[in-house]
Amino acid sequence: MKPTNLAFLVFGITGLLLVFILGYFSSSEKIYFTDVHPHIKNSDTQTTSFNGESNSINNKTLVILWYNLPFYLKSSVTYFQANKCNNFRSTCILSTVHSDILRSSGVIFTHSTLPRTPPMKNTSQVWIFNTLENKAFTHWPNTAWDYKFEWTMSYRRNADVSRPYGKIIRLDKSIHRNYSEVFRQKTKFGVWMSGHCPVPSRRKEYIEQLKKYIDIDTFGSCGKKKCGVRTPAMNECLKNFSRDYKFYFSFENNICRDYSTEKVFNLYQYNLSIIPVVNGPPQAGEYLPKGTFINALDFTSPEKLAKKLKEIGSSEKLYTQYLREKDKYGSLNNSEIFRESMCSACKKLDQLKGKNIIAKPKVIDVFKNEC
Repeated sequence: MKPTNLAFLVFGITGLLLVFILGYFSSSEKIYFTDVHPHIKNSDTQTTSFNGESNSINNKTLVILWYNLPFYLKSSVTYFQANKCNNFRSTCILSTVHSDILRSSGVIFTHSTLPRTPPMKNTSQVWIFNTLENKAFTHWPNTAWDYKFEWTMSYRRNADVSRPYGKIIRLDKSIHRNYSEVFRQKTKFGVWMSGHCPVPSRRKEYIEQLKKYIDIDTFGSCGKKKCGVRTPAMNECLKNFSRDYKFYFSFENNICRDYSTEKVFNLYQYNLSIIPVVNGPPQAGEYLPKGTFINALDFTSPEKLAKKLKEIGSSEKLYTQYLREKDKYGSLNNSEIFRESMCSACKKLDQLKGKNIIAKPKVIDVFKNEC
């Protein structure tokens, strides 16, 4: 065979091989993409969470916007973002970015940071009016907000979204103390600390009546003694009070259904060895454990309450019986209560499945007959 013919033959065979190889890889590539393509997700809308991170919003994500978030809730929002809701089929995102308003299923407005005029509202949204104050101390919205709110969020147990100041829990293990030593160290009888007076409950007047029969030291701007800086959380004052005194008067500024604040729940949350005396409400026994506190409303006069406190305070057996019972319980902290409330809101919104609900004419009407 001539060299030229041999060269053409080799070239032809090589070309056929190249065509075969390219055809093989081309068909393999088509097979690969045919298999992979159904798993490729479309681009999702993005929203920015409180801590600045971006979160994907798809059809299984529910967004709640907290409009004008109060500064004191920032740590609770961070806690919620790090501790998601359990047994919830959708992802719940809490945003504080105003631009997320039209893509949010729910929008929460706090009474103290409410704008004068409402922003634009999506007809499928649920707007929630949030206040942990009772009726006398809530900033109520003007008429521009009529028929804007579908739900309320408050300390009330029957609120659309309940967010109480505390929640009593049974401890896995009871606290053990030397109760005789605890009782022996308590050289003072009763203590009351308050920074607001006068108030609707007239608590100062009641304390003054009690002082006719028992010894009560009064602290704060409503009292005669000072004790550091007043804070709603644990402080040195409470620690010292629980060591030295037998009774702490957790008197609220108003006597309203379910209205019990940190004044009483702190004594459970921080396991303080002192017995709380509350000035109501009548329903307190439904969420505070029996035999761990004393309700002034159970007595017809300050004198009769004082007589009962003397009876308990003078007996190591009776007094430590209250302490032993109280030491079986604690209370959830603010961040965990916030998380539970937000998870409740998310689940309720998810259950609506886009269904519209009737807005309240005026949210103050919720407290119309009782504070």
